[in-house]
Amino acid sequence: MDSIAPFDVAHIRQVFPLLKRTVRGKPLVFLDSAASSQKPQVVIDAISNYYEQHHANVHRGVYALSAEATEMFEDARRATARFLNAASTREIIFTRGTTEGINCISTCFERAILQPGDEVLISGMEHHSNIVPWQIACEQTGAHLRVLPITDSGELRMDLFESLLTERTRIVSMV
Repeated sequence: MDSIAPFDVAHIRQVFPLLKRTVRGKPLVFLDSAASSQKPQVVIDAISNYYEQHHANVHRGVYALSAEATEMFEDARRATARFLNAASTREIIFTRGTTEGINCISTCFERAILQPGDEVLISGMEHHSNIVPWQIACEQTGAHLRVLPITDSGELRMDLFESLLTERTRIVSMV
């Protein structure tokens, strides 16, 4: 994507095709990204190209198309690792979406890290997909779920953030 100024709404509307639409005579505003994020045209084009030209089993075939799809998959993993400054591509795990990713992380933490008395910190503005997995993990382990409150205007109470972090905090998971 081109380099853009922060919150350049006009540019964002240009690169995300769905945001060019109007609904009831007004420019579309899409705020349900926790469930279904919109895609910029470059992503739509890459996905379309993959399905049209390269779609095959990844890591499961010895034929040319499978090897090609696997290389593309691993190229994406390498690019993601570089973007996130990961120490290794082994740190990059692809899931179908955020909800599945949070469920994977909470299950791993529940089984390997969380102990009775540990704490998980979330905020009061979280989507239920970032609340329920941590509630379950805390129930299963005896850990405590702590919640950073929000103001009446829907802003995080960052003045309280540091006071909620303790030596028992094992993960902070919030928007």
